[in-house]
Amino acid sequence: MFSKLEAIGSRLLTRLVPGTEASAATTACGWKYFPQCMECNYGPCRGYCCDGSGCSEVRCS
Repeated sequence: MFSKLEAIGSRLLTRLVPGTEASAATTACGWKYFPQCMECNYGPCRGYCCDGSGCSEVRCS
């Protein structure tokens, strides 16, 4: 009896609550090299950048 109620409850829950994808929450971040940076007077630099959100830290070379 309990397993039948559990199955009905899980089907109802999947219809009412939207699902999310785990891949949408993860972004690739890392240090990237740029031959010219505006922040470094157009000299070379490295920036800590995440895909889709830009660079948060820039270091001039």
